[in-house]
Amino acid sequence: MQIHASNDFAAAPDAVFAMLTDRVFLRANALATDPLEHEVSVNGLTTTTRRVMPSPSAVARFTGSTLAIIDEIRWEPENGPVRTGAASITVEGMPAGLVGTVRLSPGGRGTLLDYDGELTVNVPILGPSLAKQAAPVLLDALATQQQVGDAYLATALAE
Repeated sequence: MQIHASNDFAAAPDAVFAMLTDRVFLRANALATDPLEHEVSVNGLTTTTRRVMPSPSAVARFTGSTLAIIDEIRWEPENGPVRTGAASITVEGMPAGLVGTVRLSPGGRGTLLDYDGELTVNVPILGPSLAKQAAPVLLDALATQQQVGDAYLATALAE
Protein backbone atom coordinates (compact mmCIF):
# COMPACT_ATOMS: atom_id res chain seq x y z
CA MET A 1 0.00 0.00 0.00
CA GLN A 2 1.45 3.35 -1.05
CA ILE A 3 1.79 5.95 1.72
CA HIS A 4 2.35 9.67 1.24
CA ALA A 5 2.41 12.20 4.06
CA SER A 6 3.82 15.68 4.63
CA ASN A 7 4.71 17.93 7.51
CA ASP A 8 4.90 21.70 6.99
CA PHE A 9 7.13 23.47 9.50
CA ALA A 10 7.47 27.24 10.04
CA ALA A 11 11.28 27.31 9.97
CA ALA A 12 14.15 27.17 7.50
CA PRO A 13 15.32 23.75 6.25
CA ASP A 14 18.55 23.87 8.29
CA ALA A 15 16.58 24.48 11.53
CA VAL A 16 14.14 21.66 10.71
CA PHE A 17 16.98 19.27 9.89
CA ALA A 18 18.67 20.16 13.20
CA MET A 19 15.38 19.37 14.95
CA LEU A 20 14.91 16.05 13.15
CA THR A 21 18.38 14.93 14.22
CA ASP A 22 18.12 16.15 17.82
CA ARG A 23 17.70 13.48 20.53
CA VAL A 24 15.55 15.89 22.58
CA PHE A 25 13.05 16.23 19.71
CA LEU A 26 13.14 12.51 18.91
CA ARG A 27 12.43 11.67 22.55
CA ALA A 28 9.58 14.22 22.79
CA ASN A 29 8.09 12.84 19.58
CA ALA A 30 8.32 9.26 20.85
CA LEU A 31 6.77 10.17 24.21
CA ALA A 32 3.88 11.93 22.46
CA THR A 33 2.73 8.54 21.14
CA ASP A 34 2.42 7.10 24.70
CA PRO A 35 4.82 4.17 24.31
CA LEU A 36 5.28 1.57 27.01
CA GLU A 37 9.04 1.86 26.36
CA HIS A 38 11.17 3.87 23.97
CA GLU A 39 14.77 4.41 22.85
CA VAL A 40 16.19 7.05 20.51
CA SER A 41 19.60 7.37 18.94
CA VAL A 42 21.43 9.63 16.52
CA ASN A 43 24.51 8.21 14.85
CA GLY A 44 25.90 10.67 12.32
CA LEU A 45 23.15 11.18 9.73
CA THR A 46 21.06 8.22 10.94
CA THR A 47 18.25 8.58 13.46
CA THR A 48 16.55 5.61 15.07
CA THR A 49 13.52 5.46 17.33
CA ARG A 50 12.28 2.22 18.88
CA ARG A 51 8.88 2.21 20.57
CA VAL A 52 7.11 -0.60 22.34
CA MET A 53 3.38 -0.06 21.96
CA PRO A 54 0.23 -1.92 22.98
CA SER A 55 -0.87 -4.06 20.05
CA PRO A 56 -4.02 -2.97 18.26
CA SER A 57 -6.76 -5.56 18.78
CA ALA A 58 -6.79 -6.43 15.06
CA VAL A 59 -3.22 -7.77 15.20
CA ALA A 60 -2.86 -8.85 18.84
CA ARG A 61 -3.43 -12.50 17.93
CA PHE A 62 -0.33 -12.29 15.69
CA THR A 63 1.87 -10.04 17.85
CA GLY A 64 0.87 -10.64 21.43
CA SER A 65 -0.02 -7.79 23.76
CA THR A 66 2.77 -5.47 22.53
CA LEU A 67 4.76 -4.75 19.43
CA ALA A 68 8.07 -3.00 18.94
CA ILE A 69 8.26 -0.51 16.09
CA ILE A 70 11.62 0.73 14.80
CA ASP A 71 11.69 3.92 12.74
CA GLU A 72 14.97 4.74 11.02
CA ILE A 73 15.97 7.58 8.70
CA ARG A 74 19.35 7.56 6.95
CA TRP A 75 19.88 11.11 5.69
CA GLU A 76 22.10 11.88 2.72
CA PRO A 77 24.79 14.58 3.15
CA GLU A 78 23.66 18.16 2.64
CA ASN A 79 23.16 19.19 -0.99
CA GLY A 80 21.87 22.76 -1.00
CA PRO A 81 18.55 23.52 0.70
CA VAL A 82 17.08 20.08 -0.16
CA ARG A 83 17.89 16.99 1.89
CA THR A 84 16.82 13.46 1.10
CA GLY A 85 17.04 10.20 2.93
CA ALA A 86 15.93 6.61 3.15
CA ALA A 87 13.17 5.86 5.62
CA SER A 88 12.24 2.48 7.02
CA ILE A 89 9.82 1.26 9.63
CA THR A 90 10.00 -2.30 10.86
CA VAL A 91 7.95 -4.23 13.37
CA GLU A 92 10.13 -6.63 15.36
CA GLY A 93 9.16 -10.23 14.75
CA MET A 94 6.55 -9.37 12.12
CA PRO A 95 6.69 -9.51 8.32
CA ALA A 96 5.51 -5.90 8.13
CA GLY A 97 7.07 -2.55 7.49
CA LEU A 98 7.55 0.45 5.32
CA VAL A 99 10.40 1.26 2.97
CA GLY A 100 10.52 4.68 1.42
CA THR A 101 12.09 8.07 1.07
CA VAL A 102 12.01 11.32 2.98
CA ARG A 103 12.59 14.75 1.43
CA LEU A 104 13.17 18.02 3.29
CA SER A 105 12.80 21.13 1.11
CA PRO A 106 11.90 24.83 1.24
CA GLY A 107 8.17 25.45 0.86
CA GLY A 108 4.90 25.83 2.68
CA ARG A 109 5.33 27.78 5.92
CA GLY A 110 9.11 27.40 5.61
CA THR A 111 10.03 23.74 5.14
CA LEU A 112 8.16 20.74 3.79
CA LEU A 113 8.99 17.25 5.01
CA ASP A 114 7.59 14.66 2.58
CA TYR A 115 7.40 10.93 3.16
CA ASP A 116 6.72 8.42 0.37
CA GLY A 117 6.85 4.70 0.84
CA GLU A 118 5.37 1.28 0.43
CA LEU A 119 3.67 -0.24 3.48
CA THR A 120 3.57 -4.02 3.36
CA VAL A 121 2.24 -6.72 5.64
CA ASN A 122 3.33 -10.12 4.36
CA VAL A 123 0.66 -12.28 5.97
CA PRO A 124 -1.19 -14.61 3.58
CA ILE A 125 -4.71 -13.48 2.73
CA LEU A 126 -4.88 -10.90 5.58
CA GLY A 127 -1.86 -8.79 4.55
CA PRO A 128 -3.65 -6.13 2.46
CA SER A 129 -6.39 -5.74 5.06
CA LEU A 130 -3.86 -5.38 7.88
CA ALA A 131 -1.90 -2.80 5.85
CA LYS A 132 -5.10 -0.76 5.40
CA GLN A 133 -5.62 -0.87 9.17
CA ALA A 134 -1.99 0.10 9.87
CA ALA A 135 -1.91 3.06 7.48
CA PRO A 136 -4.02 5.42 9.66
CA VAL A 137 -1.81 4.65 12.66
CA LEU A 138 1.26 5.64 10.66
CA LEU A 139 -0.40 8.83 9.40
CA ASP A 140 -1.47 9.69 12.97
CA ALA A 141 2.17 9.36 14.08
CA LEU A 142 3.20 11.85 11.40
CA ALA A 143 0.43 14.24 12.51
CA THR A 144 1.81 13.94 16.05
CA GLN A 145 5.29 14.73 14.67
CA GLN A 146 3.84 17.94 13.18
CA GLN A 147 2.46 19.02 16.57
CA VAL A 148 5.62 18.12 18.50
CA GLY A 149 7.78 19.78 15.85
CA ASP A 150 5.75 22.98 15.90
CA ALA A 151 6.12 23.21 19.69
CA TYR A 152 9.84 22.37 19.53
CA LEU A 153 10.52 24.99 16.85
CA ALA A 154 8.49 27.67 18.64
CA THR A 155 10.69 27.20 21.70
CA ALA A 156 13.97 26.82 19.79
CA LEU A 157 13.38 29.85 17.57
CA ALA A 158 12.31 32.03 20.53
CA GLU A 159 15.66 31.50 22.26
